[in-house]
Amino acid sequence: KPGQTVVEEVGDFEEAPDVWSAAAHATIPEDAWEYHIRASLKDAAYKGLDYVPYCSTMPCKPESEDVKFMW
Repeated sequence: KPGQTVVEEVGDFEEAPDVWSAAAHATIPEDAWEYHIRASLKDAAYKGLDYVPYCSTMPCKPESEDVKFMW
């Protein structure tokens, strides 16, 4: 679930957080032009979809610095 940190232990290994949890701390940047245009127009994508952060690298660190956004 986005925004919820998920870390599972498997045997002697601890798995990294999922792509959503690792980026949950991020806020939408000012240079996210597509998001801001759609928000000002209040178009279908803005009204019907969430613009969510995700970690684009594997394995994810608990608070990833390489955060990207997608609809």
